Amino acid sequence: MKKKFRILSIDGGGTRGLIPAKLLMELERELQKTEPEKKLYEHFDLICGTSTGSILAIAIALGIPASDLVKFYHDHAKIIFPKWYLKVIPRGVRVLASSIYSNKPLEKILEKVFTEANGGKLPLLNDLKTKVCIPAFNGNDGQINVLKTKHHKDYLRDYKLPAHQVALSSASAPVYFPPHSFSYSNEFGSGKNINMIDGGIFANNPSLIGVLEATEKLGLSFSEISLLSLGTGKGKHIIKTGWKPKDIWYWLFPKPRLLDIILDSQSQITEQYINFLNRACEKSGNGFDYLRIQYDLGGDTIDLNAASKKDLDRLEAIGDELAKNELIKIINHLKTN
Repeated sequence: MKKKFRILSIDGGGTRGLIPAKLLMELERELQKTEPEKKLYEHFDLICGTSTGSILAIAIALGIPASDLVKFYHDHAKIIFPKWYLKVIPRGVRVLASSIYSNKPLEKILEKVFTEANGGKLPLLNDLKTKVCIPAFNGNDGQINVLKTKHHKDYLRDYKLPAHQVALSSASAPVYFPPHSFSYSNEFGSGKNINMIDGGIFANNPSLIGVLEATEKLGLSFSEISLLSLGTGKGKHIIKTGWKPKDIWYWLFPKPRLLDIILDSQSQITEQYINFLNRACEKSGNGFDYLRIQYDLGGDTIDLNAASKKDLDRLEAIGDELAKNELIKIINHLKTN
């Protein structure tokens, strides 16, 4: 029987990326009991990640252990998401025309972590050890982008891009961070990307991108695909009629509820699209193997910029709970393909 083409998809969700990071840590630990020399990326043929998922996807494709990624959130969350009022107080109303946070701390952290994982050399997408797709929106020309490794003859540019700049482009959520612009120059060429923003606005759940990449670009049939999709927690955004009139402050600051609703809704509809597509394929005997792992936060949603120890411990505990309940299912999903 021909081996399935395994896709790992990781949603966006800010520090809630700690949930899939913890789940992947437990998965990697379990898989290494029987194959101790095998890295996590070697179990997947394509990894797709959006926003915080892009950081995880690229890190895994560089060979960074998932346990280090759990530590990444604990070590850096407060640096990436400092208390918002620390920015407002010294600069008055500047925040009204800017983002809540600077993306410079995250840029420096990603550059350092990815470079260390690449033996001290700044990694490009070309240095990733498995195929990767990263959604980002190009604010310079108003087009959606999916930045990819060089796994197809038509892909002539993205592989030249620094990996940390790609991750930051996908993670630059509007209101939270400013649009990300960067230049690059290396042995493959040079260029600029201007005003890149979070790929979550069109693909917070990048599962469908992975399926279409495998079928349209790589020429696989649906029946040859095995898809593991990891969410970052699903919240319930309830807008009560009895609340005060909803103005710009309610929707955008200091908690950008509007963006949170968009990102969560996009993840949910993509999950439904994937299920619909699979049911349609199954009618012709061409269905694919699909496993979606998601945690229902209910009305007790954890903010994308949660950075307190209490919140981070809770997020890791959720990932641990998912591992306890779903790990056997995930392993069987991987073993049977």
